[in-house]
Amino acid sequence: MNDADQLLAELLPQVRDNCAVADAAVAGRFSLCGLLLRLRNLYKWERDIAPWREQDTAEVLAWVSQREELWEGLLEAEPKDLSLGGRGYDPFDTEGINALTAPHGLVYGAGRVGGQAPVFFLARQSGAARDNGLTIHRLGPELTQDILFLPGLRQGEHIYLRSSPFPYLLWDMLADPRPSMAAFKRYALTAYGLDYAQALTKPSWELLAPVITGEMNTVLWHELGEASDAAGAAGLLAKAAGGHPGSDVEHFVRGVKDMLADCGPGGRLAHIIAARARGTLALYPVWLAGFLRLLFPEIIPAVKQFMDSEDWEVIEQARQTGWQKASDAAAELGEILTGFQGAEARTLARRVVMEPLVGCTTPASDD
Repeated sequence: MNDADQLLAELLPQVRDNCAVADAAVAGRFSLCGLLLRLRNLYKWERDIAPWREQDTAEVLAWVSQREELWEGLLEAEPKDLSLGGRGYDPFDTEGINALTAPHGLVYGAGRVGGQAPVFFLARQSGAARDNGLTIHRLGPELTQDILFLPGLRQGEHIYLRSSPFPYLLWDMLADPRPSMAAFKRYALTAYGLDYAQALTKPSWELLAPVITGEMNTVLWHELGEASDAAGAAGLLAKAAGGHPGSDVEHFVRGVKDMLADCGPGGRLAHIIAARARGTLALYPVWLAGFLRLLFPEIIPAVKQFMDSEDWEVIEQARQTGWQKASDAAAELGEILTGFQGAEARTLARRVVMEPLVGCTTPASDD
């Protein structure tokens, strides 16, 4: 056994165990329908089954039952340190672990996302590049799977683009039967050079390749916006997550941070405009979820108008409107979460910022 095989044999089962612990910690946060959708996709991902291929229902349900039993036994568990070459590593020590894995073409990722949910992955390195002081890792096949299906993750100066889970998210979005989104998807697929009906009824990896590539670019553009235009909101999010974990205030702050990343001068929409990426633009409203959807209603009529006129200035105006709105909201929230604590801070945030902007404190569930 060579050094690479030995490292993988030692590391992989430990990362998979921590993935199971992380999944157990977050599974209860999803609605029943959302959880079943993710479990169905996880079943396919683990077996390298295309997202559009449906499996025997009884077989999938038996696997779901086994997975739920596994999670029940891990509800009180915490991610474990990793033991490599006789030395222990904190499971979130990506720098230390990647010093061992990188020479063998492996990338280890770990972090905490919404609600401090842990996420771990181990993948083959597909490529790496530098952009504005950031290292962008394009990951190939992943050796572990998790229920969050995050397509991108930024940790400090590193951005990880995960091509393995992304097609499952993309296909669910394309196959969503909501009539209100059909016009956006039809225009987008045409802009990508595809026939709408064929893409939905006779999908294939080859057929959808340009859409997967184009939409993965938007994941990168969002993460670049997070690192630049939304960087100032990192402290605000830390206050919300630390002082009000799991609350509507934390989720709202995350929505504001996402809006800064998408609407900032170096973010997602600015890149879409610069690239004249018509397909990606048309799918932007379809991707919107949670508080971001409520915060940025201006983009939907703007994209509809664009699909009639192809006037990019309409999108630029909507981007600037969103940027100003998110910047103002971040400033107001910063004052509230710095000057007040506990229930008083949450009450003020809801009354002064959240309700005027979105009219409610809880968005409709997307899961």
